[in-house]
Amino acid sequence: MTEKTDTLGDHGRAGPHERALPQRPTAHVSALRLLLAGLEGTGGDGVALARRAGLPGRMPAGDSARVPTEFLSRLWRLGLGSTDDPCLGVKAAGHWRFGRLQLMDYLVGNALTLAEAIRLMEQYSALVNTAPNEIRLTGGAGRPGTVTYQIRSGDPEVDAVASQYALAAVLFRARYVAGREIRPLHIGLTSGAPVRHRELADLFGARRIDFDTETTTMTLAPADLSLPLPDADARLGAVLRQHAAGLIAAQASSPVRAVPSPWADRLGRVIAAQLAGGGLSLPAVARALALSPRSLQRRLAEEGTTWRGLVDGVRHDRAAALLAQGLSRKEVAARLGFGDTRALRGALRRWRTDPAR
Repeated sequence: MTEKTDTLGDHGRAGPHERALPQRPTAHVSALRLLLAGLEGTGGDGVALARRAGLPGRMPAGDSARVPTEFLSRLWRLGLGSTDDPCLGVKAAGHWRFGRLQLMDYLVGNALTLAEAIRLMEQYSALVNTAPNEIRLTGGAGRPGTVTYQIRSGDPEVDAVASQYALAAVLFRARYVAGREIRPLHIGLTSGAPVRHRELADLFGARRIDFDTETTTMTLAPADLSLPLPDADARLGAVLRQHAAGLIAAQASSPVRAVPSPWADRLGRVIAAQLAGGGLSLPAVARALALSPRSLQRRLAEEGTTWRGLVDGVRHDRAAALLAQGLSRKEVAARLGFGDTRALRGALRRWRTDPAR
């Protein structure tokens, strides 16, 4: 089973056409929408957060739409900057509703037991996020089982709150599919202990909570893990697992397609205009965007690209469009700032053999 994957974000390239790009960690767009809803539900301004995180006004829709995972980290960083609430993660997770994570929620809802449901979250985690985050269940089979869910973005504060959120989402999903209250025996959080931590314990419903732990963990009782899920359909579950495996295989084997963001689209137009005028330079482009050269370079770094790579991407797009319009190579070379047609031919050869295009 192969499906086209739409991905939000310019990945450092701009232009009117979609193009294949090297694989980078992505999350399903439903995870982004769920996080935005959670942050808004805890008092944040969803529209302002999305804008400040660099999200375009229109996000891709559809069962296969994905976004670069770094957008989730940006939203968490912005959320942390607007509040010092130590319960931010678990409160945001409280806005999960069954079906919001689409296929993942239905996979979990059709597991035979709660332990199997958690293992399905682990096995098919790439449906939600392909970043190297750690989710696993150890123990069980008549003994307490410990769920470890550790987000690893490289920012300790973001990792702590995102892991708290992810763990709470597992708990709330488990309660829903089990149809009953589940109280963890123990919660371990990597963040330091707040002045008042009773609220955190109450929100998790945990009998014991520890802080400054090495990883984010939740321990569940054997009786909870062995609970049969009342609404599970074994045949439907098997079909869903087969579909999920096909989607993950398609994600791994198919090139990611990028849709330029409004900022990237504007930047691409400015670069294309300056290429045609023969006066392209980073300072000139920064002035056209009302930025300082340093601010433009910082924005490019945030987008994971370089000035040279960006200009090359714009040239690629413009060359394809101009040649399709019937312009000669000499005319295209002149419009795109190549010294002569030989330089353009060399670029065309390189683009044809570049696996990232």
